[in-house]
Amino acid sequence: VAPVMEIEEIWAIEDARVESDAPLVTVLENHGMRLGYDEAENTFYCPIGLETGDEWPQLHLTAPGAKGVQLVFVDDYSYDWCSDALRDGYPYQILTYTDTEFAYAQIVFTGLPVIVMETEAAVSYEDTAAQVTMASPEGGVAARAMTHLRGAGSAFSEKKSYKIDFVHGQKNAGAIADVPGLGQADDIILLAGVMDSSLMRDRLSWDVYAMIAGENEPYGPRRTQYVELFVNDRYAGVYIMMEPVDDGEELQKRGANAPATDSVYRTAQLEYAGERAYVENPMREGSIYEIYHAPASGHEFDALAPYLALEQLPDGEEYDAEFERLVMEHIDLESILRYYLFVQGGGMSDNVFNNMYVLAHRENGRTVYRFAPWDMDLTWGRYKNGDSGDFYHDLFSFNVVERMLEIDAGGVTRAMLTQMWADMRETVFNEENIQRLVDGYVNELDASGAYMRDALRWRGEAYLADGYEITTFAAEHFPILDDTFAGFAQ
Repeated sequence: VAPVMEIEEIWAIEDARVESDAPLVTVLENHGMRLGYDEAENTFYCPIGLETGDEWPQLHLTAPGAKGVQLVFVDDYSYDWCSDALRDGYPYQILTYTDTEFAYAQIVFTGLPVIVMETEAAVSYEDTAAQVTMASPEGGVAARAMTHLRGAGSAFSEKKSYKIDFVHGQKNAGAIADVPGLGQADDIILLAGVMDSSLMRDRLSWDVYAMIAGENEPYGPRRTQYVELFVNDRYAGVYIMMEPVDDGEELQKRGANAPATDSVYRTAQLEYAGERAYVENPMREGSIYEIYHAPASGHEFDALAPYLALEQLPDGEEYDAEFERLVMEHIDLESILRYYLFVQGGGMSDNVFNNMYVLAHRENGRTVYRFAPWDMDLTWGRYKNGDSGDFYHDLFSFNVVERMLEIDAGGVTRAMLTQMWADMRETVFNEENIQRLVDGYVNELDASGAYMRDALRWRGEAYLADGYEITTFAAEHFPILDDTFAGFAQ
């Protein structure tokens, strides 16, 4: 793409040619990295990052495959501050022309990485062959892939979520790609965020979880990154790109033999049950435990039996001793209390009877349970108090933990909870930390111009990102929890 021409030269090109009814160019690259393209708007999207400030980075735009076509900027982007052009999404015109025809296209610069996905057929919940390219200032990658829709919440929304598995060879064997922002990965998830218009809650939850959980523990924190997605030459909006869970890889964090001894279950709602085997949750109608990994076929739920027995013990002092015995034998106290505080601190209404991993580990001849989260968009003030619209500040039910605290299992449970909350309150669940994280997301979404485009695409109006509800919830919620958990110390 050539530098800007004088307007008289552009008029001369137009006068000597016929305006084409169709675009002359539908593929552009910058330094060899594929740009996003929206056919309906005839607009290209070029990622240049958010670290440029007011100065423009060096661009090298080319149109591979466009033989006999010349391109030139009509608008001189260098007259604008780069940061202004990103934030406001300025479109710059490019003239494309041959010896006989001419046509115009637009280019918009974005601060987020861009993913372009081209599929051979409409994407469904079955695997569909795709070509995926990812571009960012740090680098790019082009890869073959298999993709399918994912998620229950986005199933009824026009904006879909996707799972992408990288493949190679005629048999589509698994492959590794160097994904910008995530590093080496054999697959990625693209979350549409249809349940959370802020597009921040899932990412905030994972960043907070990373502050209280070890990176190398099984089913630990996931890396996340905002991206802009294009599917079959259609702008799809802003997505949260995330590394998914691989059960085998996660279990091997406990040791090479763990997949042969440990089991993994996840709570879910019966109405969203897929093809996985499951058993019903005795504590809540319509909630189930899905099997995600078991070492022995035909005995998939054997490792869950002690936990189900624990849940089903009737209330009453005559059963408390047996309940306490099961807790002390089978429950990792630090894990369950940490998870409980994480759920309560983030106002996670959907992460006990849904979207909670129960990890059944074999240790010293017994099964020990640990707990981990998944899919955390219904959080941080999304759940409201009835019809009033006020934030919900009561504790969310987790029956096992509540009974543990009621009887002070092992004589240590209450003290552990209050000390753990005090530590988390100082380092993680404090207003300054949440404000800092949210401000970072707002800057990414707004300074890149991406949130405005997503809102225009899916809500019909250009909004700016707004984390006020999240930070207001935190400011109200944390002091209330201070008072609540202080009661357990008495």
